[in-house]
Amino acid sequence: MKIIIQYVKTARYNILHDKGYAIFSFAGTALTFIFVVLVLQLVYIFTASYPPMTNAERIIRLESFEDTDGKQIGGEIRYTATNAFLENLKGFDYISLYHNNYIGVMVNGHLHATWTGFVNADFWKVYDFEFLYGRPFTEEECSNRRPVAVITEKMSQSYFNTKNGVGQKITFQGNEYETVGIVKNISYYSTPTDECTVWVPCVFNKFIPNGTFRYRIDVLVPPSMSMHDARENISKAVLYYFENKNIRVDFPPQKVKTLKESLTTEEKDMFQYGSMVALCLFLLIPALNILSLGNAHTNNRSEEIAIRRAFGAGRLSSFLQIMTENFLVVAAGSVAGLLLAMPAMKTVQRIIMGDSVMENLSLVGHIDYAVVIAGVLPAMIVFSLLSGGLPAYLISKRNIAHVLKGD
Repeated sequence: MKIIIQYVKTARYNILHDKGYAIFSFAGTALTFIFVVLVLQLVYIFTASYPPMTNAERIIRLESFEDTDGKQIGGEIRYTATNAFLENLKGFDYISLYHNNYIGVMVNGHLHATWTGFVNADFWKVYDFEFLYGRPFTEEECSNRRPVAVITEKMSQSYFNTKNGVGQKITFQGNEYETVGIVKNISYYSTPTDECTVWVPCVFNKFIPNGTFRYRIDVLVPPSMSMHDARENISKAVLYYFENKNIRVDFPPQKVKTLKESLTTEEKDMFQYGSMVALCLFLLIPALNILSLGNAHTNNRSEEIAIRRAFGAGRLSSFLQIMTENFLVVAAGSVAGLLLAMPAMKTVQRIIMGDSVMENLSLVGHIDYAVVIAGVLPAMIVFSLLSGGLPAYLISKRNIAHVLKGD
């Protein structure tokens, strides 16, 4: 432990006496890890069951059907037949209904245009939203036609200038809604309801202005039911529904997809692989630049290292001393990058998207620090070895006599 403390003290002294090199290395590392953190977070969103879609592998989405001739016959089930269709789905505890519209919302005398989702109470059971304040609305509130709403923390801040907007009022389409819940911001890539940031009971749905009279149906398969049985049951329910409409639909169990399968596309697969390549480049290119600077910096200290070795310090000790200095700078830059990642993402999003609809959602809802740290720590070690390992190794291998002679 004493040796480690001595390494750190010596490294701190050298860093403070060569501020130019330290600042450049720190800034380069911080900028690098801003991108590393964002890439890691996006990859995690795409590859894992990320909130609120933590049940994506057990959610079956019904949104596209074809007849036996391969012709598209429409998307979601029409709202007038929703109840009859749901009665045919046996053994499922929670079935979510969802329809969205772009609506002008009046808050405190100001008009805000936003995507609003009309959902049933089961929506909050199927999807795993994290409630910061308040609660979701209930089946009883939907049945009693109580005008209540759930909004994201970003919309609460925008509407009411506070993250806790529970109890506040919003008005649209002739109804005044009371906000009963505030959910954590969600990523644009993990939202189950497109761009929606406000949700109200579907009993208030007027299907305007878009005039689309259909609901998207998401079925949560209970743990007690196998996915094979779930696909069979849902296939039968869909076939029965369209048979009553004199339509022969091609929807065997093999075509019944989970939400996870529905969201898996070639574009997302390409993004995942491309992100890994980008991650390597984000680490390699800055590391090479810092390596070049570090090599020059280490050469300037070659006589100091040679004198230390002449007094008995070994090659390993010399190597570890240089690496300790480099690791401290890289660690500080990595932490700074971790802390600055979200502000940087918001700034870029504000510049690119401005006042567009997507501005209400974030590309990354929030940074999952547990996941990111698990990826940042190995990346930090690799970056430290790439940028400082070679100069430290070369200086530790040099011949003492030649260095002291000025070679």
